Amino acid sequence: MVLTALGMLVVTLGLQLILHRIIEGNLDQVLHDRADAVAGSTWARLRPQTTELSHVTSARTLGVGEEYRLYARHIATDSGAHGVIVVSESRHAYEEAELYIMLTSLLVGVLVVVAVGLVARLVTSRALAPVAQMAERATDWSEHDLGRRFELGPPTNEISALGATLDGLLERVAMTIRAEQRLTAELAHELRTPLAAIQGSADLALLRGGLSEDARVDLEQIAASSRVMAETITTLLELARSAGESPESATCRLSDVLDAVVPLVPDELVLDNRVTDAASLRLAAPRDLVVRAVSPVTENAVRHARSRVCLEAVATATSVELRIGDDGPGVQEAVRDTLFAPGIAGPGGGTGLGLGISRRVARSIGGDVVLADGDGGAVFVVRLPRL
Repeated sequence: MVLTALGMLVVTLGLQLILHRIIEGNLDQVLHDRADAVAGSTWARLRPQTTELSHVTSARTLGVGEEYRLYARHIATDSGAHGVIVVSESRHAYEEAELYIMLTSLLVGVLVVVAVGLVARLVTSRALAPVAQMAERATDWSEHDLGRRFELGPPTNEISALGATLDGLLERVAMTIRAEQRLTAELAHELRTPLAAIQGSADLALLRGGLSEDARVDLEQIAASSRVMAETITTLLELARSAGESPESATCRLSDVLDAVVPLVPDELVLDNRVTDAASLRLAAPRDLVVRAVSPVTENAVRHARSRVCLEAVATATSVELRIGDDGPGVQEAVRDTLFAPGIAGPGGGTGLGLGISRRVARSIGGDVVLADGDGGAVFVVRLPRL
């Protein structure tokens, strides 16, 4: 309000000064015009109009273009003489004053709008700067440091109230993540012991020999499934241990990831590897976690491919998109919405854990796994953070 009052005071004084100069100039112009009229120079130019008005019997006003305005009035003297008084006034001074006032009003309006915009921008930016900083810090803390808090004290104003709210949200996020880490770690540890026993028993039974063909196939299936489950549990354990840690602490090359993924494609399938410059692309994530994010997607492509699996990488400024496709039947429309949900297995078989864990691992390192549109087959895009 003080700034606005000072601004309007300056504008008012400026307008008064401009109008004062215009009025002074107009008065001078009127005096000059009247002197010209007395001298006869004006009447010489207006002779046709003055002749026309010299015969009026009632008051009449006549405009002469944009320059002059004439006024005529019939008079009668005490002696009985009759006549007509004709006076003139130049319109130049008034037209000039009107133009100056209009231009001044437009200029003042523009200045006021610009000044109000600048003041509003300055005030709002300074008022909201702490809010933006708090939001940025809260986002950073929720990803890298769950123990940090604002601790602005009792909510005595809007900023401290926002700080208290964000502290509560951060605390709930931290509690949720810690509970998930604890539950995942406990379940994984509890499952590894009986799973190791199952796998060991199956391997020992296969080593003894003397089994029927059906029993041998069943034991091989049990051993293979145990190894897959062991890998899944190991992945869950690594996720639980790495949650809340910065993925930038470890990096790897895309070529290192491909070295672990390419052997997953069997010899009976054609591997169309279109990835170039894999050695020069560095990822902002540990190699083991990246491999665990890419491997289930590759295994899914192998399981559904008819004859070919395709690998392609597209690098952007902040990420590397690894496209994994196959020439299989594609993804049915009915399962697209639940494709990454845990426990949802496709028509090709599987446990229904691979794609869900793949997306979870990718998101834990700042990436994602999505289904893309492909020609005649399924194409999955594994988005990985680029260093």
